[in-house]
Amino acid sequence: MTCFPTEERDGTLIITLTNGERNTLNPDLLEEGAAALQRLAQDPPKGGIVLTGAGAHFTCGMDTKVAASLDKAGQKRAVAAIDEFAAALHRLPCALVCAVNGNAIGAGGIMMLCADWIYAASGDYKIGLPEARAGLPFPAVPQAILDHWLEPAWRRRLALSSMLIGPKEAIGAGLVDATAMPDDLIDKSVAKAREMNAQPGFRACKRQLRAKANAEIDGILSSSS
Repeated sequence: MTCFPTEERDGTLIITLTNGERNTLNPDLLEEGAAALQRLAQDPPKGGIVLTGAGAHFTCGMDTKVAASLDKAGQKRAVAAIDEFAAALHRLPCALVCAVNGNAIGAGGIMMLCADWIYAASGDYKIGLPEARAGLPFPAVPQAILDHWLEPAWRRRLALSSMLIGPKEAIGAGLVDATAMPDDLIDKSVAKAREMNAQPGFRACKRQLRAKANAEIDGILSSSS
């Protein structure tokens, strides 16, 4: 059973991260996701992609119990899987909208920064990058994404204090573009993905905008292979 079930809606592909109550991540899931995203990059949907989470959470990041159980080889595999998944998400040539439906912790924040637009459901939940508190420093590709797409003061605040913020405050931090009512979240996200992807110059402009970050990511992946 896939952890990334999809639904096609009028040319837009909705991908729903689905893994237990908290949608946590692990090496198997990340490798599956990276492979799926790499295939989509070869034949992207005409209406773009919406990424969301099942249930009450977007994702609560890496499964800390799984991470604590890994030996050195397992840790190396996990880091490689995180890097490949984040790189594949960042490299998607079509419009990518994150529909943040609940807590987006750690890797969830990185996934949001890979998107071209981020809608967050209004509500009482948290967004943040508490890797310091979890004892899980950022792998190289997520760090490159942070460096390119999160404003320096907020990068310092979120990464070093492990502070968690609500969806409205996340707009000021540059992690969210707009909020939506929970019942409207997916519809608005699908409309935004379709609208952005329909622009005749969208793919070229996205390629230009991400060229420096993607070149840095390419260097990271080639040096670790």
